[in-house]
Amino acid sequence: MKLRCLISIIVILNSFTYTLYSKNTISIGIMSSYNNSNINFYNNFFPQNIRTNTISNYNLSFLTEIKNSKNTGIRIEVSKLRRGWSENLNSELISNEFEFLNVPVMMTTYFGEKNFKLNFSLGPYAEFQLNNNLNELKTLFPNNDFFFDDERDNSFGYGIKASGGFSIDLNKSSFLFLVSYLYNFDNLVDVEQKTNLIPDISNLRTLSFSLVYLFKFNKK
Repeated sequence: MKLRCLISIIVILNSFTYTLYSKNTISIGIMSSYNNSNINFYNNFFPQNIRTNTISNYNLSFLTEIKNSKNTGIRIEVSKLRRGWSENLNSELISNEFEFLNVPVMMTTYFGEKNFKLNFSLGPYAEFQLNNNLNELKTLFPNNDFFFDDERDNSFGYGIKASGGFSIDLNKSSFLFLVSYLYNFDNLVDVEQKTNLIPDISNLRTLSFSLVYLFKFNKK
């Protein structure tokens, strides 16, 4: 019985792999991005906007794309993404930086003929916090409180990513130039008690400008 189940699973996987490979274009690639990140802080119970500024950085991502004959498919990205914000503290501008493993899974579609096409993608992402600079800030400013707390706040986040741009197709590869926007649906700060000191809304957002190189394994 177990042997039959195993054989059935192998047959199904082989059939799926053959269908996926034979009827779709599969590409892998790398993406270089310039990112502008900030956070939306707001306190609903003690209405006030909290002023923050953008931080900028570069990052590399790896991605794969599966596209059918109608130029529609799925794009999966994996990146180590630095996000955060800057703010004035004691008349000094400081940066609050968080490093995430960010994984978007998006529906993507292309419009156009021949080698030049417009591209649009949309889908959810999940991210896991790998590191932050909170200890460094506490060392520099020991008498100040910070919004984020490692023990209290969220290390897992989720949101939506939308991107648009254009692609230039070559024989076995393509280049994409994309503008993307990421917005977290969850709050970075996990508020346990409503006060005027900690915002109850804290959504990260990032605007990215990217250059993508894709190599096609099986051009269709």
